[in-house]
Amino acid sequence: MKAIWVLACLAACASAPSKFEVGPVTGRAVVGARTFECARAGLFETTGGTRRWLGDPGLRPFALAGGAAGLLVGGGSPAVRGEVRLCDLDGQVLASAHIAEDLVYGVALDPHGKLAAAACADGSVQLLATPQLTEPRVAWRHGAAAVAVAFSPDGELLASAGLDGVIVVGDIAASSAPQRLVDHTAGVLCLAWSPDGQFLASGARDGKVRLHARSGRLLRTWPRLGGEVVGVEFVGREVAVRVAGLPGRPVSAEVTLLH
Repeated sequence: MKAIWVLACLAACASAPSKFEVGPVTGRAVVGARTFECARAGLFETTGGTRRWLGDPGLRPFALAGGAAGLLVGGGSPAVRGEVRLCDLDGQVLASAHIAEDLVYGVALDPHGKLAAAACADGSVQLLATPQLTEPRVAWRHGAAAVAVAFSPDGELLASAGLDGVIVVGDIAASSAPQRLVDHTAGVLCLAWSPDGQFLASGARDGKVRLHARSGRLLRTWPRLGGEVVGVEFVGREVAVRVAGLPGRPVSAEVTLLH
């Protein structure tokens, strides 16, 4: 197995205007050359370490995705309401939808700007038509909370991750049953497609990262990384991983895995 190395500890949240109590950043999205974040105080654009407040999306945000349709925010109130909002890149709300009776933990926009996906605390993975966020339908369900969703770069496949330890991958245009990948042994917290759509990386609560082929075949497993894996991202042929620290260790660290 090739080397694994820790690059750096992630810095604490960047400072925001003093009139805002920003709170932890719960979601990030990159659209073109622009970087956006969501936190308790709302939506922000980040440039060179400085945050510019864009606005309040009208819900407590837990997830953020960006794409051709704009910015998709997911969140709500625990055990009360799960909602999504579609905003433009200036933070103005364009559409909203109440889709569940518990939180929305993860959101994604398809690359063609036609569909939005939401991972919900009730285990459902839902699809909505953009830009109006209409025609909600349940694509499939997890046995526990669904916490992350990601469209493949060609928009043909949708993958979801759940606290049941299962990854589900389905062709959103086909009537066939989705594929359920059960190689993880703990709740799956994050996933990401490679830029060419041929690989799917995922991270779990037990600190393990797994790499699957587009076909669903398990290609590789990395050992425990010392904490929960809360983020994965492809950077060229490498997988960048964010690991939440354990007591007495840094809050989080960024790790790069060669594959």
